[in-house]
Amino acid sequence: MSTLFSQKSITGSKRRELWRNFDWLLIAAVVLLLTMGTAMIRSSTFEHPTLYDTPRQQIQYAIVGFALIWILASIDYRYWQSLSKFIYVLIIISLLVLFVIGVVAGGAQRWFNFFELFYIQPSELAKIGSVIWIASFFANRRNQLNQFRWILLSIIHAGIPAALVMAQPDLSSAVMIIIVWLSILWTAGVRPKHLAILSGASIAGLPAIWILMEEYQRNRVINFLNPSLDPGAQYNVRQALISVGSGGWFGQGYNQASQVQLRFLKVRHTDFIFSATAAEFGLLGVIAIMLLFVVIGWRIFRIGNNSQDAFGAYLCYGMGSMIFAQACFNIGMNLNLLPVIGLPLPFFSYGGSALITLSIGLGIVQSVAINQNKYEY
Repeated sequence: MSTLFSQKSITGSKRRELWRNFDWLLIAAVVLLLTMGTAMIRSSTFEHPTLYDTPRQQIQYAIVGFALIWILASIDYRYWQSLSKFIYVLIIISLLVLFVIGVVAGGAQRWFNFFELFYIQPSELAKIGSVIWIASFFANRRNQLNQFRWILLSIIHAGIPAALVMAQPDLSSAVMIIIVWLSILWTAGVRPKHLAILSGASIAGLPAIWILMEEYQRNRVINFLNPSLDPGAQYNVRQALISVGSGGWFGQGYNQASQVQLRFLKVRHTDFIFSATAAEFGLLGVIAIMLLFVVIGWRIFRIGNNSQDAFGAYLCYGMGSMIFAQACFNIGMNLNLLPVIGLPLPFFSYGGSALITLSIGLGIVQSVAINQNKYEY
């Protein structure tokens, strides 16, 4: 009996030791972003009859998200490597089925409607699934990446879900999948000559990508490069820039910004919430947001550096690159430095599927952090 009690005590102490590696600074940065984002969602939708319930919904999604972080952090991330093929196939099937029974809204077929209770956007889950599959692919072949055929095969594997997502159409999610592939490929140590070949092929393939894009997507790029062609199409971007400029150093105050409260700024709780924040909290407010994203990226990449195996490292670099790139795209879009492609600001903009997806990714990253040291039981 005493031996059994001793073994349980040792096991319990080892588990507590594992949880000491949980990255609380990463979670703290996410909590701050979520809190600020929910407050801005409330301000952006204040007294708006159809959007009145969005802050409460965002809080509910956040609660579910943190539960997922905790659950997934307690699951050894290496299990996902053994399930990576199944996850990849499941993603492809869900994206194909979406074209048959998916809900059409705003000219795009991107959602599954489950009994009118909740909606799921498979393209968001495809991002996480792609991180897992691509990380597993490169981890299993990390000693063979000097052979260009494996890189070509990885392009096919990443390209299939990216093409299916783009066909919805959802260009922004397709771009994120490609960025995940590039970040993991770079981390895995692609040879310079292979990188040169890929760069040349990408440039040569731009006309084909242009043809495959929807007309409204091409128009967004054209209007970004030459705004004078269709000034009306630049309305949202102009209002976003006015909102950013109106905030000055310290902003006009919470729930006080005229651009936001008088609703000149559209989609201010999703795509352009960064501009709404700049109007209400000024330059210092948006600097705080950007610093929080720097902290999140730093902690995720640090966990990847400390990972005990290639799969864990690639998972972290894929997740970190996806979050950081999405934040950069959204901020660049708000500042008219990049064309509008409909990417929300991670952990800040309103969106259930996006928040749940990011929470799943963080849970897996925290699992890598918890298991970054080897313990003998």
